[in-house]
Amino acid sequence: MFASPLRGIHVFWMVFVFFAVVFGVDTFFIARAVGTFPGEQVKNSYVLGLDYNREVQSRARQARLGWTAQAGLTRKQDLSLVLRIEDRGSAPVSGLYVTAEYHVPGEGRDEQIVVLREVAPGEYEAPIGRSSARRIDVLFFARRTASDAPEFEASKSLVIS
Repeated sequence: MFASPLRGIHVFWMVFVFFAVVFGVDTFFIARAVGTFPGEQVKNSYVLGLDYNREVQSRARQARLGWTAQAGLTRKQDLSLVLRIEDRGSAPVSGLYVTAEYHVPGEGRDEQIVVLREVAPGEYEAPIGRSSARRIDVLFFARRTASDAPEFEASKSLVIS
């Protein structure tokens, strides 16, 4: 019943096995994390980062307008996008060229683009004809004319009930 003495080779193998287990577990978790989420939330994030100053100027210009927007969905015959735009004094903003880019998360398709027409002062609408989706993400653009740069942008995630 003599125990063998602890020797240097035993200590070496204990430390080696310990760090091998730590590195193996770390490698597993890193591979799972990178495989499930690559880290990119928007397309062309690098280019978007380079355009950051332009984006800040655009948002400041939009804030000076003082416009507010309400977006939603309506069902008349088909499903339709609705956008109401009001100025600082809560008066409807009419005569705009309004477009919307929307996509259904999880479907893997590119964005669909529709032109909204003015159905009432400051209220713009476009049919999208989607009834099977549960949620759509929409980005609205309002311009004075079709060839102008967007003066107003708004985004919204809409739930279809």
